[in-house]
Amino acid sequence: MGRPARHFLAIVCLLLSGCQAGYVLKQGWGQLTFSGEQVSLDSPELEETTTPENLEKLRLVPRILEFCRKELGLDPGDSYQTYVDTGQEPVSFAVMAAHPLALIPYQWHFPFVGSVPYKGHFAQEDAREEAERLEELGFEALVAPVGAFSTLGWFQDPVLSTMLEGNTADLIDVIIHETTHRTLYFTGASSFNESLATHMAREGTVRLLSSDEDLLSELPEYVERKEAHLEREILLLRLQKDLEALYRSPASDADKRVLKSEIFETASAAYRHLLGAKNASIPVSNAFVLSVARYHEYEPLLIQLQDTLGGNPADLMAYLKDLPSSEDPIKRIKEEKELKLLVP
Repeated sequence: MGRPARHFLAIVCLLLSGCQAGYVLKQGWGQLTFSGEQVSLDSPELEETTTPENLEKLRLVPRILEFCRKELGLDPGDSYQTYVDTGQEPVSFAVMAAHPLALIPYQWHFPFVGSVPYKGHFAQEDAREEAERLEELGFEALVAPVGAFSTLGWFQDPVLSTMLEGNTADLIDVIIHETTHRTLYFTGASSFNESLATHMAREGTVRLLSSDEDLLSELPEYVERKEAHLEREILLLRLQKDLEALYRSPASDADKRVLKSEIFETASAAYRHLLGAKNASIPVSNAFVLSVARYHEYEPLLIQLQDTLGGNPADLMAYLKDLPSSEDPIKRIKEEKELKLLVP
């Protein structure tokens, strides 16, 4: 029995007593399916399983992992040593949901990771059925495609073909993002975990592109796209604040629904102007707004913390690793800043 199979059986033994047993079995089987299709990155067979362009990107993976270890304080473990052509796009589907008149996400509860505001499915049909069930309960639900994910060290994560669809900078970004999750994960703190992974990916990608002459030519485009993404994120975070103010107001539910639509339309108009696209719009969905905020909400705090610690992302990771994984990292950081316990 291979290592992934042993890991899976260990997880099943721990979780069978829970209400998510059927879900865990099904998703674990999906992960085992990936495990059976893996091709080692140093195998001659790799040339037969992908295009020359993708092969060039895959040859860069060991360099990315070395950079993660030495410069970012991350631990890839035994992940990204193999490649899997998933034969599909996307590789999985995430279900998210929220209250229709409050920015309160629906939460799923799992051992080890705690409460999380999303649930992944390898089969799109399963994701849609879950979303329909939540809508029948009165929630706004959203199904989003997923091109990469981390099993937080439980399995040997492969490089997936869906991770190669962008350019080299995109591959660097996604590997650093997922490796951050593998290195450090605070129980029940999804927004902080995703904000941290986003920050480390952006910071690390710029640093790697800047330090490698062969990759330097990709830096200007990555920085330009990063700035464009930031403008969109600021707009969507402003939408979040407007909605929060509305939902806290004494207006009736009927009035809140009308005003909610108007707020979304105003935001969509600004979004179209920003993108220069006539048909662009923002889904009228609290679940969508929360899904965006989750990846960026604590980036400013993390940037400030990194600067306070000397400006090095490895120092940021070292500081965070010293915090108990079961503790609220946001509360701890803010308390220590107030008490001036951080090195200036």
